[in-house]
Amino acid sequence: MTHLLDREHHSLRARLYVLLLLCTATTSAAQAENPASSEAASVRRALVVAYNGSDAPGMPPLRYADDDGVRWAETLRRLGVDVVLLTVPDAETSQAERERLADARLPTLAVLDETVGQLALRNAADRAAGRTVDFLFVYVGHGRTGESGRAYLTLADGQLDQEGLYSRVVEKLDADYVHLLVDACHAAGVVGSRGGDPLVLRRLRRALEQEQLAGHPRVGAIFAESTEGETHEWSRIRAGVFSHAARSALLGGADVNGDGRVEYSELDAFVAAAIRGVKSPQARLAVRTFPPALSPSRALVGPAPDGPRLDLPPAPRGARISVEDTSGVRLVDAHQAAGEPLTLALPERAAYWLRTPGGEARVRRSDLGSGELPPAAPPEVASRGAAEESLLQGLFALPFGRDFYEGYVASTGVPAVDFSSSLSPGEPSGVPRSLGLEVGLTLGAPALGGRGVARGLALSWRAPGPGLVRFGARATYALAPDAWVDDATLQRMSVLAMTGLGGRGTLAPFAEVGAGWLMTVVDRPGRREGDTLGLSARAAAGLRWKTGDFALRGSLGLDWDSVRVDGQRRGQWLPGIELGLER
Repeated sequence: MTHLLDREHHSLRARLYVLLLLCTATTSAAQAENPASSEAASVRRALVVAYNGSDAPGMPPLRYADDDGVRWAETLRRLGVDVVLLTVPDAETSQAERERLADARLPTLAVLDETVGQLALRNAADRAAGRTVDFLFVYVGHGRTGESGRAYLTLADGQLDQEGLYSRVVEKLDADYVHLLVDACHAAGVVGSRGGDPLVLRRLRRALEQEQLAGHPRVGAIFAESTEGETHEWSRIRAGVFSHAARSALLGGADVNGDGRVEYSELDAFVAAAIRGVKSPQARLAVRTFPPALSPSRALVGPAPDGPRLDLPPAPRGARISVEDTSGVRLVDAHQAAGEPLTLALPERAAYWLRTPGGEARVRRSDLGSGELPPAAPPEVASRGAAEESLLQGLFALPFGRDFYEGYVASTGVPAVDFSSSLSPGEPSGVPRSLGLEVGLTLGAPALGGRGVARGLALSWRAPGPGLVRFGARATYALAPDAWVDDATLQRMSVLAMTGLGGRGTLAPFAEVGAGWLMTVVDRPGRREGDTLGLSARAAAGLRWKTGDFALRGSLGLDWDSVRVDGQRRGQWLPGIELGLER
């Protein structure tokens, strides 16, 4: 075995420090590539245009476009977005939403041009100061095609066609990214159809595709349609089905990776899950998403600022959840997946009604931060007709979580979100919920076939890959006193690159393999020797039990060491066990 001088021993320490620094630098570089970091200085503004009226003889006005406009403005403000609302409320909405309509303006072409000009000046000032501007344009109202086949959106005194949407809005805003959310529609009955002309959204979809290819790589769009090219509104929630689902997604229902941001793929998958259970062909919708070509992972909204939020810890069984205010206004819906937490930002209210299939409870604003919610009482159920019954039973019937999301993005090919970091409930500043770090205690066979048991520590880092795949790194140190000839102490240090598979849920199996660098040291009184360039490989399997933000991991492992002894390289199998705590 090669003798090591004290100078060489210090050199080994230096090499180990350099290796750890390289690992740290690699991790930092990976974090720098996270799209969330590029949006840290982002400013978000929105223009919401909602109009009930119709410009076509015989087409009745909408019932809830004005209500949708109010809800959109309130939702986006809760998410830290600077919002301007253009709408003409009906008498009922005017009385119920007087405070939230205080700054609303008329949805006319002249006001639209004036408002866009004012917002463009503010956007330009932010961009000059080095801030990135994301702008959301939300439209809720009638979508029509004229006699010439030209598709347009209806305003109080005119029409906003495809050309006008870009020339009067998108290109005038002076924003870095523009996100269009269109719910163009009309209503009839309890469950009405939005967008009675089947050609409207089809033409709009083709136009958006062509416009992006023609030079608008910073523009994204989201809207919904049924097989007839229509979308729907529902009297039970006093809103359009797509608009309500999209708002629920942005309030946190779609934040599948827990980073506080909602990307196009997350909203797309969330709405798809929400409407998957609707059986009636007259009520089903399909979501169409076109993320900005220049940044497909661009977030629609970032982490919500401080305010009321509903934090639901992981549960063995998922639950369908609705939140209303005390006036009966539906604020958000979601279906929590089993074994996954759910955090929903809520618009400011003094109290809320939380409804699940098992009951309903009145929740005060102060209850949300207490950690304990009031017990639920039996709910009251009423249904109205076949179409409404289909929505009542099917809407949000399917749990939305990571499993559904990953299957959905795999089938559609849209860019997936990053699962490597997430936010803790109530901490919008960016504190990760899952760091992927594990500290473990190890017991196993000593190196070089020594006697007794080696005890040590292991530090592991794991990051999620596609599907169930995990990858990361592992560093270990083990000590076996009096385990070698002449009662020498054996020390073993390793740094391995790891990959494996990990299940999901509260209790899930995992398996992993790895290979990398090994150092073995034999300490005798007044003498130290060893091999600094050994090789090691590892295979392990076990169970992971997750509780809150932490997880316990227990595993059985088998290491294979290749160490140079007396000039010859020898292999040695080292079985062992490990118990770790993961954050």
